[in-house]
Amino acid sequence: MVQMSRRWWGSRCACVSLGYGVDAELGLNGHHTRVLQKHIIRLGADVAFSKAQEHLEALLRVKVSKESFRQECHRHGKQMAKWQPKDTLTPKVFSRAPGAVEFTTDAGKVNTLEEGWKDLKIGVFQKRPCADPATPEEWDSREIPAPTAQVAWAAIAPIKKFSKTWRGWGRRLGVKQTRDLHVLGDGASWIWQSVEQVFTGCVQTLDVYHGCQHLAQAGDRLYGECTKESATFLDRGRKLLLKSGWLGICHLVGAEYEKEDTTVRRKALENLMGYFAKHTHRLNYRDQLEKGGAIGSGAVEGWAKTLGLRLKNRGARWRRKNISGMAALICVRNTKQWDSYWAKAA
Repeated sequence: MVQMSRRWWGSRCACVSLGYGVDAELGLNGHHTRVLQKHIIRLGADVAFSKAQEHLEALLRVKVSKESFRQECHRHGKQMAKWQPKDTLTPKVFSRAPGAVEFTTDAGKVNTLEEGWKDLKIGVFQKRPCADPATPEEWDSREIPAPTAQVAWAAIAPIKKFSKTWRGWGRRLGVKQTRDLHVLGDGASWIWQSVEQVFTGCVQTLDVYHGCQHLAQAGDRLYGECTKESATFLDRGRKLLLKSGWLGICHLVGAEYEKEDTTVRRKALENLMGYFAKHTHRLNYRDQLEKGGAIGSGAVEGWAKTLGLRLKNRGARWRRKNISGMAALICVRNTKQWDSYWAKAA
């Protein structure tokens, strides 16, 4: 490691930009070289600033204060938040990537200093080649190709404001016909109400795991938790759901109504019917399996975990003004936009 020092001549006038002519040649923008900034941002996007500081010193023998980590990450995070939706390379890469376009959205949680826990809404566009055709019996054993292109973003915002970013990203990524777009999500009403408005006419699929979760809950209420009868109900319900969608749920519930009639059982079946009744046109799992399409919204749930691991570190609380930047930093860090950003920033 080479350490250098030099005299810095300050100025009381904020309008004067000071520095040395050789800084650009050395890759200096502030106190750290571009290469060191890249290492700082990479580590700061993955782990807490104090832990990132330890890693940097252990790996590169470079000492950078925790405060410097924080400042660099917030500075680049703000730049990434502005740059990310304007990046010109991502749409080109996305358009060339093979596969069908999928969109998923969800919300995680982040703890703010000013308002406590807030919803962090997440959007994900990706392209994925079709898998081999599969039967309902093969739904959980088939191999689904990895995405060939992906972009993710997140923000604390009302759904009306956040859903406007869906349309903007869709246009930039070349989604011209919404009928060619496949949207996957859980049962949250805010998701599907916004999808109907922004992507009218798109193909919609209720995440199969959330559907099965409701079947499992109904089985527990009908037959008791962790019982053989509850497991049998779930297995039968899942098979009917995958094969026949809404009609399968009707057959399942109809058979249960023929059994003992109690208030508890009736309430459990009414809740189950009420849940799936909101998604009757989103239960075409058999068709999706035959086409090799996805039936789960795991992409956005994976992003919720990635963002949560960093933003919900033990005891972490963030100023609200810094969250959008940190969210952008994490999203860029974990996609191909990372290289695009540094190529532009260099």
